[in-house]
Amino acid sequence: INASAAGVIETCRKHPDQIGTVYAGRNGIIGALTEDLIDTSKESAEDIAALKGTPSGGFGSCRFKLKSLEDNKREYERLIEIFKAHDIGLGPRLSATPMKDTTAYDYLKTIQFFPAGAPLDFPAIELGGTAKLRFQFDDLAWEWNNYSYAIYHCTKDWEKSDLLPTQYLNGFPSNYFDNPVISVGTFVPYTHYEVDLPNAHCAPKISGNYILEVFENDDPEAVIIRRRFLVYEDLALASASVQRTVDLREFASTQQLNARVALNGYPVQDFYNDLDLSILQNRRWDNALTGLKPAFVQDGMLDYNFFGEQAFRGGVEFHSFDTKRLNQPGMGVQTSTLDTCWQIYLEPQKNRSIAAYRAMDDINGRYLIQRSDVANAAVAGDYHWVEFYFESARLPVPVYVFGQLSQWQLQPEFELTYNEARGAYMGTVLLKQGYYNYVFAHPALEEEFGANAPTDAVSTELTEGTHWQTRNDYTLILYNRGMGLRYDRIIAYLKPSSAL
Repeated sequence: INASAAGVIETCRKHPDQIGTVYAGRNGIIGALTEDLIDTSKESAEDIAALKGTPSGGFGSCRFKLKSLEDNKREYERLIEIFKAHDIGLGPRLSATPMKDTTAYDYLKTIQFFPAGAPLDFPAIELGGTAKLRFQFDDLAWEWNNYSYAIYHCTKDWEKSDLLPTQYLNGFPSNYFDNPVISVGTFVPYTHYEVDLPNAHCAPKISGNYILEVFENDDPEAVIIRRRFLVYEDLALASASVQRTVDLREFASTQQLNARVALNGYPVQDFYNDLDLSILQNRRWDNALTGLKPAFVQDGMLDYNFFGEQAFRGGVEFHSFDTKRLNQPGMGVQTSTLDTCWQIYLEPQKNRSIAAYRAMDDINGRYLIQRSDVANAAVAGDYHWVEFYFESARLPVPVYVFGQLSQWQLQPEFELTYNEARGAYMGTVLLKQGYYNYVFAHPALEEEFGANAPTDAVSTELTEGTHWQTRNDYTLILYNRGMGLRYDRIIAYLKPSSAL
């Protein structure tokens, strides 16, 4: 919410000829209804920019949501009166912002969410099944903190749903992390937190999108970590295949996905309005295709064919490095040194933007926490500084290390600095022992994704190139919201798998 507020305010300040004062409602819509408004023009540019790195809601928030005009006519009329009184012409609802994976502080590291016993898998479990999900993270700032977690059901668009906790959960919506563990035998100390879901305190009772939020000091608004996960029902059967796109303009760089879903007798009244398909490439939400509709329907079989904007850039095979044993250079590591903690220097990588496709074994951008000489790397794996080295001419865009290690985002701590003397981009990042995949990426160019591309779109066009042959894996999620359903039900889930 804070980052969205800062973005709205800063953008409005760039257009003073079109937009005047920007007001914020104290505690969200409640402030707007009670005329408790904050004049943001009185706040400095530094204070507004600081919102981006501040957890919770700087202007406050609330759980109240306006419903239909028929249900809340009086409240809508009151809003119009207040807007007219203050000459307010537009009122964005930041509370309706789709939920994304976020981390508030840089001392919260190695945040993982996966099926217990399968750390490389996607965080999804079958409703009523025996499998569990494990959520874990390390805190490098405190020996112990009073952290809690809460679970929320979401719509297919990742907005918090209107359901009450008792309608989607058995147990309690928020609980404490039990038994945090202090690291053992590491140069960099940390406290490890983890929880398995479902557990005796809470268990999802319906399928759909879910958000897990970690908060501190018993304040649900003080969110420090947010992660998405799925609970699905195995009611329909999905499959997918990938081929070279038929679009000649993207013939060498783009993959076209074809999908089929067999409903297996599951009743659907309106195939085009009641069903929505989402497709993820390499378990990424940042470039997911959502709200997809079938091209053909016949005898309970749905066919999906995607071209043009509904195709995926192939990308490249990922670089890899292995730090399971810090005193001996592993795969992708040039050398290592020990001072107050370990420093790892990776092998230099060259710009591959004009190179031909080259097949390499990888795990599609993910990472695995391991330490060779200790079984429980979750509390015994050490942190170390990793230096990345990317040989390239200076590019017209910033360059980042990118992958699951950066939460599939272009994060400031993963941005590299150009060294003119060496003709290379360089940077160091603090990581935990294990096996990692990564690529060098940059903000997407408009010519790649068009003028309507999301502001956080990521590309490897200028750093690594992109090829249709790249071996990616794809996840299919089919949502249903038919007559009488108050939530988006997941009726089919295709576990991530290579479709090439």
